[in-house]
Amino acid sequence: GGAFFAGADDLHALWYTPAGVVRAGRGLLLAGSLVNFGNTDVRDALPDPNGEPIRFRPAEGSGQPLMIPTLAVSHNFGLRDWMFAAGVFAPYAAITSYDDSALAPQRYSLITLNGSLLAVGGLYAAWRPHPTLSVGAGVLALTGSFVARLAFSGCPATVTCTPEDPDWDSVAQLNAGPIVAPTATAGVQYRPHPMIAFGASFQLPIRVDTGADLAVRLPSAPFYNGAQIQGSRADVGFSFAPIARLGVEFSPLPRTHVELAAVWEGWSVHDRIDLTPRDIRITGVRGVGTYDVGPVVIGRGFRDVWSLRLGAEHETNLSATMRLGARVGLQYETSAAAPAYTNVMTMDADKFVASLGASLGFGRWHVDAVFAYM
Repeated sequence: GGAFFAGADDLHALWYTPAGVVRAGRGLLLAGSLVNFGNTDVRDALPDPNGEPIRFRPAEGSGQPLMIPTLAVSHNFGLRDWMFAAGVFAPYAAITSYDDSALAPQRYSLITLNGSLLAVGGLYAAWRPHPTLSVGAGVLALTGSFVARLAFSGCPATVTCTPEDPDWDSVAQLNAGPIVAPTATAGVQYRPHPMIAFGASFQLPIRVDTGADLAVRLPSAPFYNGAQIQGSRADVGFSFAPIARLGVEFSPLPRTHVELAAVWEGWSVHDRIDLTPRDIRITGVRGVGTYDVGPVVIGRGFRDVWSLRLGAEHETNLSATMRLGARVGLQYETSAAAPAYTNVMTMDADKFVASLGASLGFGRWHVDAVFAYM
C-alpha cells in the first residue's frame, strides 16, 4: 500500500526513505513492474451557452506494456553501522497513445507519448548512530528524454475558420532531452520500543531545463501554401513536486507489522511548462511574410496531493530454511490535476489503490510478487 517509511528494511528504501538502507544490509535487488493502463476519454463542448452540449465520440487510450525496472545494490565496505547503496529505477508512468486520425477528438491535448524514456539514478548512505535510530540521505537525478505529439489549430486571428477544421490543424512533435535534473532526499527512522517505530523522509523538487527539437507540420489549408518553417530548436522548462512522507509502524508480534502513513506531494510547483523557441520562424505566410514563433506557456494548473496509506505484513516459517510472508495494502490519493486542466495529457483523479503481495524466503534469497489495482 505504499506505507513503507517506518518499516523500510530492504532496498526499496531508496525511494521511501534512505534511512532504511542500513536495515537492508548488504544485498542486491532486482525488480520489474508491469503497468497495464487503459482509459476512455469523452469530451463535451459548449459552443453556445444557451444550447445543448456537443458530445464528441469517445477516444480510447492505452499504454504500451513496458516493464518498469528497479536495480539496487548495497554494501558497508567494512564500516560498522554504515551502509551505502546505488540504484536506478523508472517512474511509475504509462506511455499513453490515442487516436491519431485527422478528426481525433483529443488531438489538441495529446496524440502519443511514445518514445519517452525516463529513469532515476542515485547514490545513498545510511548510518545507525544508536540501535534505535538510523538516518540516511541520497543524491539522485532524473535522466532520459520526453517525447510528445499533439495538434493545435493554425487558424490565424485575421481569418474566419470553421472550429476544429482539420485542414487548419498543425501537428507538432516535441523531443526534449537529454534530461539531467538533480535532486536530493533524506530520511530518518526511530524505534523507541520493539512494538513501535516512526519514519519520515523528504525529497527536494526536481527542476527540468533542457533543450528540445520541435518538429511542426503546417496546416494543409491554402492559406499556408508556399509557407515554410525555419529552425527547430527550443528550450523547455518545468518543475516536479517535492515529497514529504511520514509513517508509524505497530508490531504486535515480532514478525507482524502494520504501518499507517501519510504523504504530501507539492505538485503545485508544476503550474506551467515554458517552451522558448530558438529562432524558429514561419516564412512565406500570406499577408504576413515572416512570422517569428515566440515563447509559449502551457498552463498545467496542478495542485498539491495528499495520500493516506495503510499496509500490513506477516511472516511465518515453512521449514527450518524457508519463510513465507503475506502482505496487504490500501491507499487513497487526491488528484494533482484540477478539473479544468484534466485531459488526456494529464489523466489523473482521486484514486484508491488496493494491493496484495507475498514473499518466499530461502537462505539469503527472497522472491516477492505483488498485484495492485487502481
